[in-house]
Amino acid sequence: MSDTNAGRTGGAQDILSGDHRSAHLLAENVHCVLGDRLVLRDVSLKVSRGERVGLIGENGRGKSTLLRAIAGELPVQRGQVVRAVAGQVGFLPQEPGFPAGATIETVLARATAEFGEMAERMRAAEELMSSGTEDLSEVLGEYGRLQDEFARRGGWELDARVGEVLDVFGLGNLDRLRLTATLSGGERSRLALAALVLTEPAGLLLDEPTNHLDDRAVDWLIPWLARYQGPCLIASHDRVLLDKAVTAIVDLDGSRGTTVRYGGGYRDYLDERAAARARWWQQYRDWRQELVEARRRLDRAARSGRTFGGRQDSDKLSYDLAGGGAQAAAARATRAARQQLGRLLDEEVLRPPEPLAFRPPEDDPEGDPAGESAERTGDGVLLRAAALAVGDVLRDVDLELAPGSRHVITGPNGSGKSTLLSALAGLRTPDGGVVTGEPGLRIGYLPQESDFSGERRGVLETFAAHRAAYVDDAARELTRFGLFASADFDVPVNRLSVGQLRRLELALLFSRRPNLLLLDEPTNHLSLDLVEQLQDAVEQFTGPVVMVTHDRALRERHRDSLLELVEGRLTRPV
Repeated sequence: MSDTNAGRTGGAQDILSGDHRSAHLLAENVHCVLGDRLVLRDVSLKVSRGERVGLIGENGRGKSTLLRAIAGELPVQRGQVVRAVAGQVGFLPQEPGFPAGATIETVLARATAEFGEMAERMRAAEELMSSGTEDLSEVLGEYGRLQDEFARRGGWELDARVGEVLDVFGLGNLDRLRLTATLSGGERSRLALAALVLTEPAGLLLDEPTNHLDDRAVDWLIPWLARYQGPCLIASHDRVLLDKAVTAIVDLDGSRGTTVRYGGGYRDYLDERAAARARWWQQYRDWRQELVEARRRLDRAARSGRTFGGRQDSDKLSYDLAGGGAQAAAARATRAARQQLGRLLDEEVLRPPEPLAFRPPEDDPEGDPAGESAERTGDGVLLRAAALAVGDVLRDVDLELAPGSRHVITGPNGSGKSTLLSALAGLRTPDGGVVTGEPGLRIGYLPQESDFSGERRGVLETFAAHRAAYVDDAARELTRFGLFASADFDVPVNRLSVGQLRRLELALLFSRRPNLLLLDEPTNHLSLDLVEQLQDAVEQFTGPVVMVTHDRALRERHRDSLLELVEGRLTRPV
């Protein structure tokens, strides 16, 4: 923050939008520091009525902070927040809270209180009409407006609507007198979302609204959002929701102060990103070609200058007549070539990062012992689990992993999915059964949560140590896919965001050149651009893959490979 702005503070204001067409939510040059960390730097964003903007970006880039600032729950150090709507703005944080002593019933009563107020106003209007003491035309007009609004928002079917919303969000069987403090985190999130749906506020701010929803609930919520007409800002990694419910996408990097807006839904965003990447590669190729040509011109000019660089006394007359002019021309050409080369170097176009891709193990100097061994066995199976049992979560699990095989495992939280992957990776000893792999098999294991606890070294030093690689080689590997810039190499790992830690895990995964992949929630905490790249890299990988995921788009893509872990056993979903 500059000294000239050090004393300035930001603010938020609510403006009653007289014309619903002008309703909007606005953040203008918002600057926010949490603790000693700059989260938002002069970020600006506007969401108008009828717009449903998907807010994307890696974890730790400021999405939740921006939503909280617009909602008025977080003061900003600089900039302005405006909520110009005819009513309240509804906000769904990732971890919603309720007043002390609140029950499910009191939350629902508060959410539907406006319907009771409208019903009371309609009864009052009916009494005025029957008394004949007021201007009948004015009372009738007000009564008609109230009836239309009441009907539009489903007031006549309110009880049935409350029951439907609770049922679709998995709350229908809960006692409505139950204290919200006794609910699980997922139940509290679903109750808060249900309350917003029933209230249907004048504006919406939603932070990962599908995090705790099953497929049925998501299928219900997406059309509801698509019909919503107020200004709506949704922070989400859910590609299905972004594809079907939003009208624009904003990619946020708050600490860098950037917001890049893409028109349309998720597919339009992917198309625009692909086009931008293609333009970048073309600019890089053009720059490289110009650089080569500039160096050639400089070399030719230098050689031309050397041709006339010396003369003998007897050649003085001929040199004065021809050589002097040629040498001057060569000098001018040399200066022009140097200037052009200097300009090109000053305007360097950086090489675009390569898309994520697994390098074949046979390219590795260590060879491919697993592949050779697999050929000798005759059946091609690289890893086999037989009658695997771990505690109460896995019972008699059998799995064979051969090159090209794909297994996408789903199941409720706590069903043992992560336990299965860690056992297959050899990181957990099973209580029963056996896991056997081919000699020399290199397993690429991506855990659900990054574990670099206690790591104080910088990114590059940590990566090099985990890879047992020279620093120069490690630097090339880290920058190859654009997962880290060289400016980040010295950042201590314990200060990385969740998204950056995930990038470090990815860098280690790709550097191992695995024969087999075990991926636990691989799309968690990644930017959507990286999610798409990782998805493509996995599809091009020729070895066996086992993925555990709740990502609906990923499950849809591998529908024929789905396995469900239920009561300790792997089964094909019905």
